[in-house]
Amino acid sequence: MSALLRIEGLNVSVGRGGPRLLRDVSLSVAAGETHGLVGESGAGKSMIGKAIAGVLPRGIAVRSGRILFDGQDLTALPRRARRRLVGERIAIIPQDPLTALNPCRRIGGQITDRLVHILGWDAGRARARAAELLDEVAIREPGRVMQAYPHEVSGGMRQRVLIAAAFAAEPALIIADEPTTALDVTVQRQVLRLIGELQARHGTALLFVTHDMGVVAKLCRSLSVLYAGKVVDQGPAARIFGPDPHPYARALIAATPRYDRPEESLMPVPEAVIAALDAEVAAADRDWTDG
Repeated sequence: MSALLRIEGLNVSVGRGGPRLLRDVSLSVAAGETHGLVGESGAGKSMIGKAIAGVLPRGIAVRSGRILFDGQDLTALPRRARRRLVGERIAIIPQDPLTALNPCRRIGGQITDRLVHILGWDAGRARARAAELLDEVAIREPGRVMQAYPHEVSGGMRQRVLIAAAFAAEPALIIADEPTTALDVTVQRQVLRLIGELQARHGTALLFVTHDMGVVAKLCRSLSVLYAGKVVDQGPAARIFGPDPHPYARALIAATPRYDRPEESLMPVPEAVIAALDAEVAAADRDWTDG
């Protein structure tokens, strides 16, 4: 199956010659596939999503490598052309819906913006589609919710609004950046099921960023395990969750809380595993020259 998204040898650093944040990252995502990016906080998972979308923070930039989307290298496109391509065919579900949504604007307008400004729809058609999308994400009384402000609805409902906005223009790829982190376990399960149902219905590829190995086991067909901006293991989820995973992947799985066995103690990542990874990262940095 050909890749919709292919990242080849991506290096991202602070300034020119500054510390590397992503180290020779390579991965691929096929059309309709769910690929997980997992690792501890600070591993570089969200940075990969920002690099794809072209929204890296000021002072941080791609120094080498390619980001190929449907055969086009996003890093080589002029800024305006890249913004248009990303806007039309790539969407993001951010981590915190309360900060992602504009508190001064009604919910309906924040969904219709994407359809009006990117796809050129008229306001009436966009409003009708927004109401349909809110219904798709199981929000009751979508007309009423469209008139509400973000603070007037629950956290779970705000997250559903962001999911509806992401699927609005039927993108080919959605980057979900820890979309269930701020939710309780019951709502998290509902949101994950909803994302999976919408993805299957629309045939969308999903790059799912998370630190939760339990979520990855349920949702993703393949995954990349990151440590300090470097992919240390990659492949089908069935292998990585199988009997012989990479030592770091095994440690992350062991450190995942089990809600069905609350009496079990959390297992920290062994110091020997961290030491071996740090040595591997240091060796890679010695061999790297800024592109």
